[in-house]
Amino acid sequence: MITKIMECDLLVLGAGGSGLVAGVRANDLTGKKVIILEKTRKPAGCTYFAGGMGESGPIKDSAWQRDAGHEVSETPDISGQFFDWLLTKGDAKNYFTVAKPGQAGRMGSIGMKNMEGKYRGKPDQTIGPGRLGSWMVDTLSGICKEQGIQILTETRARKFITDDRGRVTAVLSDTNDGQLLVNCKACIVAAGGYGANKKLLKKYYPEQFDGGKMHSLCPPAMTGDCILAAEEIGAYIDPTIRGLDFPGGFYGEGFLRHPWDTSLLALATGKCVIINLEGKRWQNEADASGGDIRDQRGGVAAAIVDSKIVEALGSDGIPGMPGMETKSPDSIRADLEKEAAWDEAGASGNHTKKADSLVELALKMKVDPRALVDTIERYNSFCETGKDLDFGKPAGMLQKIEKPPFYAIFGNRWSQSTKGRNGIAVNSKFQALNTKGDVIPGLYAVGDGCTIFGGATLNYPDGGYGTISKEEEEGRAALSKDLAQAFAPAPGDGTPVAGGPGAGAPGAGGVGGQGGMMMGGGDQNANILKTKGAPCGGLGPAFLSGYCAGTFAAKYLRDL
Repeated sequence: MITKIMECDLLVLGAGGSGLVAGVRANDLTGKKVIILEKTRKPAGCTYFAGGMGESGPIKDSAWQRDAGHEVSETPDISGQFFDWLLTKGDAKNYFTVAKPGQAGRMGSIGMKNMEGKYRGKPDQTIGPGRLGSWMVDTLSGICKEQGIQILTETRARKFITDDRGRVTAVLSDTNDGQLLVNCKACIVAAGGYGANKKLLKKYYPEQFDGGKMHSLCPPAMTGDCILAAEEIGAYIDPTIRGLDFPGGFYGEGFLRHPWDTSLLALATGKCVIINLEGKRWQNEADASGGDIRDQRGGVAAAIVDSKIVEALGSDGIPGMPGMETKSPDSIRADLEKEAAWDEAGASGNHTKKADSLVELALKMKVDPRALVDTIERYNSFCETGKDLDFGKPAGMLQKIEKPPFYAIFGNRWSQSTKGRNGIAVNSKFQALNTKGDVIPGLYAVGDGCTIFGGATLNYPDGGYGTISKEEEEGRAALSKDLAQAFAPAPGDGTPVAGGPGAGAPGAGGVGGQGGMMMGGGDQNANILKTKGAPCGGLGPAFLSGYCAGTFAAKYLRDL
């Protein structure tokens, strides 16, 4: 039984990064009423965990970069248009920096003065609060309040209501006080993927999600509710089974340190001793394929090293994760001590443990001291003879664990948000598509909940993630042009840009038209679902897809 009915022009489902950006952007451009529904107790989503926009490449073509002397395109890239809009919000101008030409860092010329904001120095920013992600959520939540955008928390969207033409006209939701029906003229799905839905994970990836223990970084609210609800009204849900090793990651097998500092993997290889929570070895540490961490209790293991291994860390350091810089040995050692200090301070989680004896180390690890000591003593005897009688580790990799202090560096299997896998299919304007490839009027999808064209334009490699195809580059350029033109005045009509200063796309000229499909131009066609696409996941694509959908939904509302 419906207990309450509300009205709005635009309804946004999800108060994470993509939803907040979309709602504020659309309100800026039209001044129309926006309501945002959030399933949890406060705005957050996966965005609150995230540190930076790496998945979509560096910010390009912003006015800030132009003014600092950087070369920019006549039609700014999507990221530059988004960034110049963002600078009009909150304290953004005090939060970001721009480098001079020739001084750009790993993620380009746009940086941040304080990556962690009020959370600086606290452990595990990657599991929330994050850096850029938490700042964006906090900032845009405040902007929503200033602009009169309602955020209704603890409100779970359940069902789309459509008219006889298939246009979305309302959403039915559950609240603590009963059901809520929100009538709307357009709706943007920004409710994330299904990384916390074990049934869907097993459906699409049965080999990986086989019931074994795994550390999940996905917020528990990410159960794919809106993906399933969209499927009920005929939306096409991308069935593609994609690789697991794309930018930003989704799933990791073996001894991995996500979400903790990956630099310590430099110590968790080769000469270390890897044990399970029983205090025992189960594999040749020089050949990780020799054993599977999923078979160990809790899906957790620990690399035991002594001070000699730490001191002898090679000069090459360890290559960073894709798109991340290589760290020096000194930096890795500093990371080791930093994480051990977090543990000493009582931080929760499997941070690196440090102790002056193996017994003390075992107690800190909550491992049977006798088992750990017996394992290390047996291993040290193999080091003396040069023969690993248990797992055949090469003699050149055998080194005694004997010089204190000793360290236990934890690793685990992990998964996180599905990042656009098996989400709602969208076209280049983030309009949801049905199974025939036609637009579902009034429905948009962004962030982790959308796939196909969204990902192909927004997961834009910056060198560390690989090359981008000509087709994808042309698609991103076409989308940038569409954005710049969406609210541009027609030639010579003198129409002001909607939303006031900072609301229009920077660099928007007086050229009319809507551009074309993202894949090389032209009108939408019946083969749109067969065109090459990609997931739309990660913090950068979340922000950019929200910005795009907010812009195009605003135009849709204006043109009704």
